[in-house]
Amino acid sequence: MTGMSRCPAHTERAQTSLPALGIALVLLTVVTGLGVSMADAAIAGAERTPDERRVAAAIADRLVSADGPLAARSNVLNRSRVDDFDQSALERSAPPATEYAVSVEVADTEIASSGAVHSGTQITRLVVVEARESRTLTPDLTTTDTVTLPRRSAQATVTIDPPAGTTIWTVRANDRVVLHNRSGLDGSYEVPLIPYETTELRFQRAGSIQPGNVTVSYDAPRSTKESLVVTVDA
Repeated sequence: MTGMSRCPAHTERAQTSLPALGIALVLLTVVTGLGVSMADAAIAGAERTPDERRVAAAIADRLVSADGPLAARSNVLNRSRVDDFDQSALERSAPPATEYAVSVEVADTEIASSGAVHSGTQITRLVVVEARESRTLTPDLTTTDTVTLPRRSAQATVTIDPPAGTTIWTVRANDRVVLHNRSGLDGSYEVPLIPYETTELRFQRAGSIQPGNVTVSYDAPRSTKESLVVTVDA
């Protein structure tokens, strides 16, 4: 009697565990499916990322190179070229941009893109963005014969309007003679400068000069440090 009384309880427990087993199998199937999907996505991402990184790095290096479409010199971008850069210029200077979705940003502002970039791989380069603004000096040459221009100015316009009885016949830029006329200089002259050095213009003259008889105009550089970011979404 005792042995027979245990059988119904055993059968009941077995029947109760069947639904739990079914739920466990369903959960196992779901978890396995998710795991496989995540693994496939990880493999696909791993395969895509090196290609994106290679392309993004190549485009970034091209844009900051000394002969690149944006550069004034290596890692220094010309502000005017940055402002004029667009999709056509991007695809022309970086052919991979015709095959991939590429975005180029400078100072957190997109300047050009080819295709829609949703995520992708980013490559960042630190650059200097250089703008130029025109400045004019009216040196007081009553007590000195020189005026100093800052570095990175490649050219100056010197305008000479001497008063009666005064002759300016030579202008030197540091040790170089850049203007000379023994009978006298009178008018506006373009003077090439060496942008990597401070330039001292020296006026060789006879007679007195008043403020306004000589003016010097030049392009002054204004530089800011920024980031150039290239994103490639394959």
